Amino acid sequence: MKFIDFNNNTHTKRIVGIILVLLSTPLFFFLNRVQKLGTIKEELFASASRKGECFQGFCLGGDPEASIISRWLTFSFEYMELVLLGMIFAFVISGIVESFIFPRKNQTMLFSPGLKGIFRGYILGPALNLCSACIVPVVNSLKNKGASLESVIALTQGSSTLNFLSIIMIFTIFTPDLGWNRIITGAISVFLFGPIIARLTFGWKLKKEKTEQIKSIDIEDNISFKNSMKEGLIDFVKITFSNILKLAPIMIIAGFAAGLVIQFLSPGIIDNYLGNNLKGIIIASTIGVLINVPLLFEIPLVVSLLLLGMGIAPAATLLFTAASGGPITYWGLAKVLPKISVTYYALMIWILGISTGLISLLIININNSGIYGGIKLTNNQPIIRESKEITNSNISSQTEFKEPEIITNILKEHTITNKQLTNEDNSNFDIKYFTQLDIESLKGPTEVWNYRPGVAIFDFDRDNDMDFFITNGNGYSNILYLNNSDGTFTDIANEAGLGDKKLNGSGVVACDINNDGYQDLYIGARGFNGDGLDFRSQINNKNTEFIGIEDRLYLNMKNGQFKDITRKAFNENLNYRSASSIACADVNNDGYLDFYVTNLIDEDFFMSSLFWPSHPGHYNLLYINNGDLTFDEIAKEAQVQGPQVIMLNPEGKEIIFKDKSNKEYMGYNPDVKDKNLNRVGDPTGPSHAAVFFDHDEDGDPDLWVASDGDQLHIYRNDSANGKILFTHISKDMGLDIIGNWMGFAISDFNNDGKQDVFITNAGPHSRIISTGMSSPEPKPGGDCKYHEKYNLGTCLHSFLINKGIFKTENLNLIPKFEEFSGKINVIPSPFLPAEATIKNNIKPGIDIPLGIGAYDFGYGVTAFDFNNDTIKDIYWIGSEVGRGEGPGGNIYPSAGRMLKGKSDFSYEDITIRSRLLDIQGINYNNYFKNLEENTYPDNKYNLKYKVHTKYHENGKGLAHGDLNGDGYVDLIATNSSGPIWSGTLDDAGGPFYVWINGGGENNWITLKLNGRMGIDKTGSNSDGIGAKVYLIYKDKNNQKSIQMQEVIAGSSYLSMDSTSLEFGLGDIEIIDEIRIIWPSGVIQKLQAIKVNQQLDIVETKK
Repeated sequence: MKFIDFNNNTHTKRIVGIILVLLSTPLFFFLNRVQKLGTIKEELFASASRKGECFQGFCLGGDPEASIISRWLTFSFEYMELVLLGMIFAFVISGIVESFIFPRKNQTMLFSPGLKGIFRGYILGPALNLCSACIVPVVNSLKNKGASLESVIALTQGSSTLNFLSIIMIFTIFTPDLGWNRIITGAISVFLFGPIIARLTFGWKLKKEKTEQIKSIDIEDNISFKNSMKEGLIDFVKITFSNILKLAPIMIIAGFAAGLVIQFLSPGIIDNYLGNNLKGIIIASTIGVLINVPLLFEIPLVVSLLLLGMGIAPAATLLFTAASGGPITYWGLAKVLPKISVTYYALMIWILGISTGLISLLIININNSGIYGGIKLTNNQPIIRESKEITNSNISSQTEFKEPEIITNILKEHTITNKQLTNEDNSNFDIKYFTQLDIESLKGPTEVWNYRPGVAIFDFDRDNDMDFFITNGNGYSNILYLNNSDGTFTDIANEAGLGDKKLNGSGVVACDINNDGYQDLYIGARGFNGDGLDFRSQINNKNTEFIGIEDRLYLNMKNGQFKDITRKAFNENLNYRSASSIACADVNNDGYLDFYVTNLIDEDFFMSSLFWPSHPGHYNLLYINNGDLTFDEIAKEAQVQGPQVIMLNPEGKEIIFKDKSNKEYMGYNPDVKDKNLNRVGDPTGPSHAAVFFDHDEDGDPDLWVASDGDQLHIYRNDSANGKILFTHISKDMGLDIIGNWMGFAISDFNNDGKQDVFITNAGPHSRIISTGMSSPEPKPGGDCKYHEKYNLGTCLHSFLINKGIFKTENLNLIPKFEEFSGKINVIPSPFLPAEATIKNNIKPGIDIPLGIGAYDFGYGVTAFDFNNDTIKDIYWIGSEVGRGEGPGGNIYPSAGRMLKGKSDFSYEDITIRSRLLDIQGINYNNYFKNLEENTYPDNKYNLKYKVHTKYHENGKGLAHGDLNGDGYVDLIATNSSGPIWSGTLDDAGGPFYVWINGGGENNWITLKLNGRMGIDKTGSNSDGIGAKVYLIYKDKNNQKSIQMQEVIAGSSYLSMDSTSLEFGLGDIEIIDEIRIIWPSGVIQKLQAIKVNQQLDIVETKK
């Protein structure tokens, strides 16, 4: 029998039906899926970025504050709207098939038992491109016309698992192991499910299957083409309407049921139940056979779950089972097949799903392919080899301890004690809390639209009070607040020439580059989120117009105006590489300040380690000041552009990629391209912050760099004879520790005359039981949880105490810093203790973090003596992914911590009492007033008043300075803008806070240093950056003590503290000596200095 007889009008109808299918199918693809093929890469990156929750329209997550019913209904309606076109297409195609291609009143012998029927089902299924539910009307019609069970199953599986667009998308998105798993399991299901089910149902020889004679097609020769089309159209309307009535309600119910299940998915749930193990595979297979998804939607579902931490083996399982069947499919097939056959069908999908997951798990264990993450954006897969790097090493060649010469000299001249205050002196300490300035005091904006806003505190107009500058995002003006000297501030950015709305700002530093006595501004910029472009696709050194991702340099014109000198200053070396923090110092001691710029990677690619085991950044830059407002970029020659990122597998072996020339890169995939097919990133890690300070007391600034998901990088300044050169000594110091390093606070925390270092990290969240703390299972990449899990690094803050200088066997001077983060006792806050300080919150079998190691995530950090008791205190803020009331806000919930230093070198958490929570809208007065006497709040009480990390902002920049000239140091903190739930998901500005210190009775002194380059072009730089200041004084008991600070420009994340040095003095009334070691080498002494004053000190002539 012929399938098509051109002399027969019914067959002519069939031709028309085939044409309609051929026309409607491409139209559906064009309207619904094909146009998205070209955006897969961009959408994958966006889905992994901090603002992304969706891939190809499939979204997970919802407003955590909304009820589960509200979230379920919102998701389900959005989901149904998304799949509406697919449902319409399914009903249209099924109507065409039943009314034109295989008319209802005709029988067909095309789908007879045996291999021919199976093969024809396999051919027709992928051509129809219907999901497993949408194919039901078609297969039911064919079954009623005599099609065999074998061919019906083949048609169902072929349409849902082997349609050509799904194959294209799968191999575009997923790694080959997942792609081939889907193809092979789809083929097995097409060719073997039917025969096996038929024989289980009807016996080996199929004798029990109905074998009534299939009638020949009733050929109507005399019907006209017009009447044939009319008849077909009427049938089409009836059949389509009938299918809608029968199937649409069930599809809608199934969609809402799936939406309800999805509301319970979270990284913690996925981590616990969908990992790379047998349990995860069985659960994934069970989920797959119990849900129906629209055509191709199993792909974004699996992508979303992979990004949330699902293992690759259960992903392979779900990729097949979710496409194959579901309740609607089983219900529809049960109308024309024996129910036992449908049961066998569901069971075989489940078993084959488990089998493919187990095979995938075996491949992972053999090839270690689990590190790839299952998602593929390039064909360049890494190789594994023995590591040449040994991290966390110790100093093995110490031969001699050497006290810094300046300390030695002071000790010779003075008897210094380590005791500053007695415990009794400190026991009745009454906290003077900070007050947040309101809109009456800030005459201008109080929020920014920027994911990485930085802040710099500086006296830009030299009127002896501190102004401040905050960077904003593209489309918004930066903010320059002029201090009105009356407790108010006015934004004058536009009037000052700093209001360019194109600039997509990040870090900022204020340094006097031309030694005219006025600080100039270097403003970092970063790539645009969502454009899919790295800097190589946008760099344009010839164009005088800025696009917004270029750093800027503004010269202070000394008249309230700033002039953009970026092009002249940097020429073709202008930075486009997504700057983070900037530090300045006189690297070569020529009297002119130089810049070091840390670079991250374009925001679109920041989370790329979710797709492959690499974590690239961009090379950092070192700009050397030529003294004529131009700069040379020499980071590579000076060996500070950044080493390759360290990327190790769980066994500690290197993960290596090769480029086309066979050059090797650890942790960097050179084949990753952006939207314009330009290479993404550089073979180094992303750097968050940098700080210059003289860690070895040899008179030149050394460099520390906080790298994200990589080692801490420490460079010794070995410049000599006109050549600028740094040596990487992290390993020699035993500090080559991998972490998510964020920001630095440099201070002499124990008042021994040597500078110590506090470095913020991602915190102890991975140790905490609370589901709110959960995040995806770590894979090789930038997440410190992975490095910590396999003893390759840490997520905890680092508190490094300077133990002096060691001379090694090869006569190198190496500073020794001892890790104290777990040794320093911290008294927890009774109002809001850190989660990790509560023993019951720590996961079983996990070491309980001690000391400062138990405290929350941090970005910006600063050290200052907030109550002027001579002991340095620490404050930090920071969060990641999202603010507490937005998507991802529960992953790193941190609202800032204020730790007050005590006389015994311990700390007390006074965050609540000092009123420094990084949370909007807290009424502290009511919080404390309504608290019952002699009681501490429980969780319910704290939630009522928003005194809870659940409501945290997304903290970033932080700086300190005395804004009102009262001798007590104030704070400014910035927060990311980003989405929040407010009924719907809306973008909101990030608030910044100006916190004014409540003051007190303790004495103080503030020193502003002025190098002679600003006077007669000799000596040190005008800002005095790099100068070290020592204060020696006697306390009430006539015991002498010492405090030390170095003038530093840039250290805190994205931000810069005031370069004025603020010293708290307790009850000290006379400072015996102020000794200054200038960068020029000049040693200057001032004696018998009165307290409670701001003292301007000019460098003496050499």
